[in-house]
Amino acid sequence: MSVIMLTHDPATATQGLPYDSERLPFSVKVKDEINPYRVLGIYVMPAQVVELECVFTHPRSSFTVSSQAGVIERYAKERWTWKAPQEQGMYPLTITDTTTNSIMTLNVFVMVPFAHNHETLHGYRIGRYQQKPLKNNPTYNRPQGFIEVTETNRSAPVSPHFTLGQFVGKQASGYPKYLLLKERLLLKLEMMLEAFNQEGILTSTLHIMSGFRTPFYNRSIGNQTKYSRHLYGGAADFFVDVDENNYMDDVNQDGKSTITDAIVLADIVKKKARETWYQPFVGGLGIYGPKPHRGPFVHVDVRGFPARWKNP
Repeated sequence: MSVIMLTHDPATATQGLPYDSERLPFSVKVKDEINPYRVLGIYVMPAQVVELECVFTHPRSSFTVSSQAGVIERYAKERWTWKAPQEQGMYPLTITDTTTNSIMTLNVFVMVPFAHNHETLHGYRIGRYQQKPLKNNPTYNRPQGFIEVTETNRSAPVSPHFTLGQFVGKQASGYPKYLLLKERLLLKLEMMLEAFNQEGILTSTLHIMSGFRTPFYNRSIGNQTKYSRHLYGGAADFFVDVDENNYMDDVNQDGKSTITDAIVLADIVKKKARETWYQPFVGGLGIYGPKPHRGPFVHVDVRGFPARWKNP
């Protein structure tokens, strides 16, 4: 069991740590999200047109956008469109501030279309999504397609401190596997990770215990929730695991790993939720105590409205 809460002084919490938020001196608005980080995964359908806009820039900055595939068109100062290729795969888009030589990479994944009259995609069990979105909320619309995950691209970064493979579902199968992943969830996880480090919880990533789940897998583990945010790529169950023993670390230094450690993390999320900038990231926050087969963990999602629960 690792003890990682080394200091309670935010001013010195990250000294000597292998943690860097990897924020850039500019941000890019894409798919209604604003990304300030060096790298972010973006998920689109074949031939989809994506708009890019550099924001929070220095007046003297100058930007270029490049990609090895797709079609880039500049239609205004610091604004572009990019039309995705038809073929599925990962296509990095590079935005460069030529004044400071700061570079942002958007790892764009062109997804595989999915017909909902089937329950499998290339042999991978998906199951059935609900035809009608919950309370007509479009965030619960049935997905148009899925990200194809291979043994090669599973290690691709989808944000500075998370990789695509961390969010793959646990159902047994070979590759390729398929998943959904929301850009907003990745941004929320990065902001939470930064907050944890500022509060003295020194870790360079979070252990994603459960990311995406297919409706098939969700039912197979006894979960009756038809609209779980895990089914839509907008939720993550996580814990801090610096020593990589697949169990929550002793973040509050009381000599054991209990629900109290999950509460410490959840309280930091609640603290951030009171700040104005956090509003786009409002969602569920669940606290779970240990069970015989697993340790304590925290659930977060980006459902768009607040929900709170505790499961001891």
